[in-house]
Amino acid sequence: MRRIALPSNRTHTIAQLACILGLFAPPALGQNAAPPVPAKPRMVINCGGGGWKDGQVQEPCILVNPKDAGKLIMFYAGMKLGGREGAIAKAWADVADPFTWHEDAKPPLLNAQQGAAFGETGCIRLDSVIYNEALDEYWLYYTAYSVKTHSDAIGLATCPAGKDGYSEVAAANIKRYPGNPILSAKGQGRDDGNCVSQGAVFRENDRWYIFYSYRTATKTLPGIRLATSRDGKHWTKVPGPDLLAAAPEQLYIEWHQVYKIGSRYVLLYEGYNGGTRWGAQVATSSCLTGGWKKMPVHLIDQTKWSGYSETLFHVATPAIHHINNKWYLYFVSARGEGEYGWQRWAMWCMACDDVVKKISIAPTR
Repeated sequence: MRRIALPSNRTHTIAQLACILGLFAPPALGQNAAPPVPAKPRMVINCGGGGWKDGQVQEPCILVNPKDAGKLIMFYAGMKLGGREGAIAKAWADVADPFTWHEDAKPPLLNAQQGAAFGETGCIRLDSVIYNEALDEYWLYYTAYSVKTHSDAIGLATCPAGKDGYSEVAAANIKRYPGNPILSAKGQGRDDGNCVSQGAVFRENDRWYIFYSYRTATKTLPGIRLATSRDGKHWTKVPGPDLLAAAPEQLYIEWHQVYKIGSRYVLLYEGYNGGTRWGAQVATSSCLTGGWKKMPVHLIDQTKWSGYSETLFHVATPAIHHINNKWYLYFVSARGEGEYGWQRWAMWCMACDDVVKKISIAPTR
């Protein structure tokens, strides 16, 4: 959606999901009954206020609190107006009410930090979050500009979950991995041009997968590539063609998340159609490492939403979550005219059982 502002010279991926609509039956994430579902999207976290999230909030990564099954924890990013000085923060909600989020009043968990081993400067964006049960830690994967590589790269920060899974998640307890960046444009066995970003992390059968975007001197976000790991820290890029290409449906594709729904893998991503709008798009595969096929671009059709306008539901950084036996789509939307960095982007939520049902019954090609 928004390019990182460069100096001058968006256990299991977030949540391991399963489908509930006819074909599959996952366990509930909480014991309370779900609240009435609103008929249209509802704003859940606003931007503004003149500080670190004045221009936009984005990249919702939501987990069930590992220490309290009745609570949710969200990690999300924000930027100042103009797409500057990004940061990562947290919020919480009850499983029984995934539309009401309580933002943390303390300073953000993570900011760009020039003195860090990564050497991050400029903006910082959230890519993916997992709970590493073996270590009782949250692992935050993020994108920032690296002075080591002179390009956007992907880093890792860890934080103990603490006694209640929330209150001890604080800036003072965050540790950047000293080997950052864990993925760079020229490293890990493949030349990806001048930038790698938006690493969606998924773990299955003791192997880690990171699905990442990239840029070259002549191409902007043309597709998604893959790297694998045994420990989530040391990665090897997979050679070969892109797993998913933007063209011809999108001009480029950016922030994305990977899920397992029943027996198939689902990639939810933001795509720009080169004309009027950003939108949430879906691809599926029966195999993590290949065979990814896009579903119809209008599977998630924002133009049919109640209250739709071109400036309001200009959708980016989408993520789906299965909460209390229902599916929800979290996304951000632009308000105002002009270049996206100078629009204001708030976070919204809406029920999406219908979308997941379409994904479930569609044939895997």
